[in-house]
Amino acid sequence: MRVTQTMLTQTNLKHLSSSYNKLAQVQEQLISGKRIQRASEDPVVAMQGMRYRTEVREVDQFRRNVSEATSWMDLTDSTLNEVTEAVKRIRELTTQAANDTYESSQRQIIQSEVNQLIEHLGSLANAKSGEKYIYNGTKTDQPLVDMDALKAFLADPNGDVNSIYLGGAPAASGKVAFEVSKGITVQVNMQPETVFGSDVFAGLHDLVSKLADPNTTGEVLSNELADLDVIAQNLITERAELGARANRLELVDNRLQEHEIIAKTIMSDNEDIDIEKVIMELKSHETVHRAALSAGARIIQPTLLDFLR
Repeated sequence: MRVTQTMLTQTNLKHLSSSYNKLAQVQEQLISGKRIQRASEDPVVAMQGMRYRTEVREVDQFRRNVSEATSWMDLTDSTLNEVTEAVKRIRELTTQAANDTYESSQRQIIQSEVNQLIEHLGSLANAKSGEKYIYNGTKTDQPLVDMDALKAFLADPNGDVNSIYLGGAPAASGKVAFEVSKGITVQVNMQPETVFGSDVFAGLHDLVSKLADPNTTGEVLSNELADLDVIAQNLITERAELGARANRLELVDNRLQEHEIIAKTIMSDNEDIDIEKVIMELKSHETVHRAALSAGARIIQPTLLDFLR
């Protein structure tokens, strides 16, 4: 077969073009840090990368859910602690007022403080996490207690306890649950009827009415202590349940952290390059390319003008 100058030139240009393509591919890998730049380069790697990225995004979302749920529960525990302290203080005041040596004016002072503590309980019932009310079930866009109605209720011996609630007496108003893992949800709210139910405010209203009555004996006030103890015990029970959920949430968060590390490691192994290896490949291709350019310059035959010098 006869080899012509044109054949040598075209072959040389073809191989130089291929060398440039390899250099460009390696440079792109080095710049981006990824094995492939387009799905067509390796469809298997691209498909697995999409699956791994989806998994990482899911874990990130679950961790955000856990963070928000933890914030909700922490605020709930904080408010329940304040409620417990308020009930304790009301019990102390009731114990003092149960002394028959106390005059009506002294009981009025105690009644005034009890009223303030009950109003404080009402404000705690309207606690918010961000823009969501945490003690009104699924009605997170509206408060549980109408503070003006609560004040009027305390001032009226015959007041209706249901009037203090904006949506009527709280019932099983629904659970607020966050998905913290695939198929796993955790309830973050406390049911309003168990913490700020009508029986709680009705019992406290009855106590205020007895404190306001000068004919109330110490024995009658002492009987109110049992009701206060029931309220306090219910609060302890609710806080214990909340603590159990918080502990479970912490375990879920730890597992999600480990899952996130594993998922990102697998995704990196699938997509990311080995920097040292790619740098060596780049240097190797550069050496080959320079050699090809040098050989090509020598292969191309001189022109007629070179003989006229």
